[in-house]
Amino acid sequence: MNKKKMLEEILQENRQVNRNLVHLGNLIGLLILLEGIKEGKKRRDKGMIGLAKFGLVLVSVLEAILTALNIQDIYAKYKEKKEEDELWG
Repeated sequence: MNKKKMLEEILQENRQVNRNLVHLGNLIGLLILLEGIKEGKKRRDKGMIGLAKFGLVLVSVLEAILTALNIQDIYAKYKEKKEEDELWG
């Protein structure tokens, strides 16, 4: 295995680890926002509930974008492997 290919594999692994950490952070953020909604309902604070719901929407949109990017990367890997297999027979 040449150095360039090895470095590309390491880069891909690092990107995947970073994505997993972002997903984990988003899940923690979702839990915090859900607790904020519960607390807002206890206090009957509409402002707090509104901000927490807005935060939930933002995190959900971010997760949807990240999921689409992950699917795109998986498809690109599949396509690259398929082309490589066709090249080598």
